[in-house]
Amino acid sequence: MHQQVPVVGRTVPDFHGHDQHGRDFDLSDWRGSPVLVFFYAFSFSSVCRDELEHLRDMAYLFDAADCRIVAVATDTTFVLREVDRRLNLGFTLVSDHWPHGAIGRAYGAFDDKLGCDRRHSYLIGPDGALVWSKVVDLPATRDIGEHLGAVHVHFPV
Repeated sequence: MHQQVPVVGRTVPDFHGHDQHGRDFDLSDWRGSPVLVFFYAFSFSSVCRDELEHLRDMAYLFDAADCRIVAVATDTTFVLREVDRRLNLGFTLVSDHWPHGAIGRAYGAFDDKLGCDRRHSYLIGPDGALVWSKVVDLPATRDIGEHLGAVHVHFPV
C-alpha cells in the first residue's frame, strides 16, 4: 500500500482509533488546539519507553503552550493501558493495531517489514495543517526538547 508523508502547510489526514481506555478517539475532535502526533514502534522497548517518559516529564510544558499530545503505536489498547499504568503518562495513547497500521500508513509512518509504526512526529496547527515534522530512524531516540522548541516557535505563549 502506498504511503504519503504529510506536507507542511497542508491539512493532515484525520484518523479514528481507540485510546488506552478503549474510548473512541478522532483527531478532528482536537481541532482548535495544536496537537503533537507522536508515532512510536513498541511500548515496552527501551527506546520507546524512554521517549514516552521524556514526553511525560515535559508534558506540563506542552500543556502550558496549549499543545495536546497523542502517541500512536500498533500495540493493542490493552498494552497501551498497561504502559500508561506503569509509566503514569497522563496523555492520550491511541492504538493503531486494527486495521493494523492504518493510521501510520496515512502518515507515512508504518513499516511493512517490521509491522509497526516508525518514529515519526507531526506538529499540527489548530486548523489541522501540518506545521512541523520529525522523522528518526529506529533505534535512535527523538529529542523531546526539540519537539517542545517547535511548539514554541510555531505557537508562542
